[in-house]
Amino acid sequence: MINLNKTKIIATLGPKSDKSKEIGRLIANGVNVFRLNMSHINDYLELKRIVETIRKTSNDLDKHVGVLMDIAGPKIRVKSDFKQLKVKKGDLLTIGSGNSDLKITLNLSFQNIKIDSRIKVDDGKISFSVNKVITKRRLEIKALNDGVIQQGKGVNFPNIKLDVPVLTKKDIKDIKAGIRLDVDWFALSFVRSKNDIKPFKKILKDNKCVKPIIAKIEKPEAVKKLDSIIESFDGVLVARGDLAVEMGYGSVPIIQKRITYLCHKYGKPVILATQMLESMIYNDTPTRAEVNDIAVAVEQGCDAVMLSAETSVGKFPIESVRIMSKVISNMEQEISNFSNFKGTNPLIAKIDTQVSMCHSASNITSELNAKLIIAMTESGSSAISMSLFRPSARIIAMSPNESVSKKLSLIWGLETEHIKDFKSTDEMILSVNKFIKENKILRKNDQFILIAGVPVGVSGTTNMIRVETIK
Repeated sequence: MINLNKTKIIATLGPKSDKSKEIGRLIANGVNVFRLNMSHINDYLELKRIVETIRKTSNDLDKHVGVLMDIAGPKIRVKSDFKQLKVKKGDLLTIGSGNSDLKITLNLSFQNIKIDSRIKVDDGKISFSVNKVITKRRLEIKALNDGVIQQGKGVNFPNIKLDVPVLTKKDIKDIKAGIRLDVDWFALSFVRSKNDIKPFKKILKDNKCVKPIIAKIEKPEAVKKLDSIIESFDGVLVARGDLAVEMGYGSVPIIQKRITYLCHKYGKPVILATQMLESMIYNDTPTRAEVNDIAVAVEQGCDAVMLSAETSVGKFPIESVRIMSKVISNMEQEISNFSNFKGTNPLIAKIDTQVSMCHSASNITSELNAKLIIAMTESGSSAISMSLFRPSARIIAMSPNESVSKKLSLIWGLETEHIKDFKSTDEMILSVNKFIKENKILRKNDQFILIAGVPVGVSGTTNMIRVETIK
């Protein structure tokens, strides 16, 4: 199956999907990037097996598939001895350290928490109010509704400022494991400011590694500082689960649209996540609202949409990807037919030669009705810039660096091809023409647009646009 969707699909791996056969089927049905949720991975030998399985399976299928390592960050979770605890409205419990009914994963100081402050468990399914501050490490809380609390579920303290680290000890170990396994992207959870990227980058620098880092937006503090965070990080993931718990469900669509706009403005990729096809964890068909949710993400110009429990523990991981891919395809076709993708003419904050060249190439493509853009790229940056203008033509990014090809698998509209190094511009053009003809991408007399740097093989020198005709 040839999948030419421009909006990419990220699938979270788990017990239902992390074996070779399932990974192969997920790729065949449209997955471009696999997410490793480090909140649920503690065995580094198992982690190594999963990454090696992704690499081998994608190589066997001749596909460039990315690996995204999602660093858990200071997520507060239930860490008690019970498997589950039934709670009734009005019950009084204790939360914190020591002999608390609800022990949590971080040793928090509660000295700034006020009486009647809200605490939410399991994405807000169970809410409590603070009844009494017993000690600075322990609270008495009152249940506001009935429910069942399970081990490992998240705990949120909406609108309460907590002194938590950017990275936990486990996070640091996970990042170093990701470096060893050469993952393509990292994502950092619970980002609160642009400064949160600094300790992460230091670990990468100390290990002589350069990798893109995505900021997960899920805290009110981050929403107040979106511009600086988006400028500082390499991309953004809209984590709507914790965001809804922290800020209220009604605010999520507005924040989602604002983040997408700002990512286009600053030229950064944006991923939409959480409950995209939640009902398909247990059912083989989605709800109408879920289908519309995917369609809205496509219409807003998101680079990628992400599946979480649907593919990691759900009953229908393959079907979930297949349906998501179909909805994307249908919506993109509709947009292409009626608006030529116009998409985003991004208000790039910093115009440089590369961005200007890509803007011109996009305009030429539209004016000539060309069906293909070839972006020759050493580091991937010129291909990403080309993607920002959302042209209706296919974009094939060609790079001699295989790790770049895998990284670009997350970016809107980019197909990737690993090529050899060229010694001259003439050799490059001959090779590109040969590739197009051998793969029957265009017909005789069709035109395509080529963007590249001269001299060839030098990163960051995009300075050439050529209009070529297939002979």
